[in-house]
Amino acid sequence: MDDSRVKKASELLSAFFDSEIAAKGASYVELSDSWRSIAGARLGDHSRPKEIRHNMLIVEAEHSGWIQLLQLHQEKILAEVQRRYPDLGIKSISFVIGNGQASRN
Repeated sequence: MDDSRVKKASELLSAFFDSEIAAKGASYVELSDSWRSIAGARLGDHSRPKEIRHNMLIVEAEHSGWIQLLQLHQEKILAEVQRRYPDLGIKSISFVIGNGQASRN
């Protein structure tokens, strides 16, 4: 059944924000959706992008052990995020411990 009332996230963002903000929002959604391929399956299953604040990507991980592993790969992850999503202007990454719900599976 086709429901013309259902809109894509990018369409909703466009309705409320200017095109630059909408594009960044769409890029953030793509970043979140592709996190597992950016961080790698093992790390991606135990972490997720939480927010972007002051050009810093804040990544939430389930446990401090996962943060340590993410930090070992931090430069590679940052380079890949910058390559794929330059419009987000991410210059650094910070890691925080979440509430155990970092995995989106």
